[in-house]
Amino acid sequence: MEIFVAHFEILPYILWHILTAARKGDLMDKQMIRILAILVVAYIFFKYLMGFFAPFVVGLGIALLLEPFVGLLVRRCRFRRGLASFIGLLILTLVGASLGMWGVSSLTQEAAEFLEAAPDYISALQEWLAAYPFLPVAGLLEWAGEWLSAQSIKAVGHVPGILIWILLILVSAFFFSRDREMIFGFVARWCPDWIGQYAKPVGERLHEAAVGFLKSEFILLSMVAAVSIVGLWMMGSPYAMMLGLAIAVLDSLPVVGAGLVLWPWAGYAFFAGQHSLGAGLLVLYGVVTVIRNVLGPRILGDQIGMHPLAALMAIFVGIKAFGAAGILAGPALVIAAQTMMEERQRH
Repeated sequence: MEIFVAHFEILPYILWHILTAARKGDLMDKQMIRILAILVVAYIFFKYLMGFFAPFVVGLGIALLLEPFVGLLVRRCRFRRGLASFIGLLILTLVGASLGMWGVSSLTQEAAEFLEAAPDYISALQEWLAAYPFLPVAGLLEWAGEWLSAQSIKAVGHVPGILIWILLILVSAFFFSRDREMIFGFVARWCPDWIGQYAKPVGERLHEAAVGFLKSEFILLSMVAAVSIVGLWMMGSPYAMMLGLAIAVLDSLPVVGAGLVLWPWAGYAFFAGQHSLGAGLLVLYGVVTVIRNVLGPRILGDQIGMHPLAALMAIFVGIKAFGAAGILAGPALVIAAQTMMEERQRH
């Protein structure tokens, strides 16, 4: 409860602003109050309710992204909207499944090669550890075994939940796309007129930003994967594809990062006397860091129409306020606030 109250220390200022505007009867102040109210409700939703509605929010986002394709099938091919929505989702699912199967096939092949060479790696590790008798090797290996066992069990336990999530996302995306007019019409009838004043321009702007965000993430993921795979191949790694893709995926996660793989690997290489490999891994980590932290905000800002500094600040504040979801929520709230302020000035 204390945490919940702490997040609303700004509410007294908002209430004071509301009372002042009500006393003055200033229309512009009333519009500002409405904008603040929308932002406060959005903050509460992202902070406390997003976990309950996340699959449906993702489904709505997919439906909105598929809308141009679905609308094209309805207008040009004279398909019924339900059929067009199903075809759009089917194509999206097939493309995602094909990419996933290709990735799993590549990773499986390299993982099999890694397992074949695992005895050699274990022997080299044992020889290296023998040179440092003061290290608590037995305890570390026991802890590592228990940790890996626990994580494997936990990962297996998450599989049913992930499958349910995927099913909910696909089903909700279908209904959001098929019944788009009915759902939006129902919401429009029950919302006040002043919300409708902001809903359309904010929705259009967020749709453009969502497409831009996906483009920027795809560009960054492709750049990191390409640099990692080429760099590891040049260093002579036989598992360049598997490790390069793993580094790219880990780098896209806000809490993990590529350092989870590259730092321990570089440390082991230096201790094992492979100084060129260790230096190469550190250089690769530096290049990946520059791509993510320097080029990332620039690419994201260009794609969603924000200044790179504003995009970086929005992401940072969003992560602090909402956790990992802040990567999306932070820029979304900034874009929504900017669009509503523009509409306020226009009216």
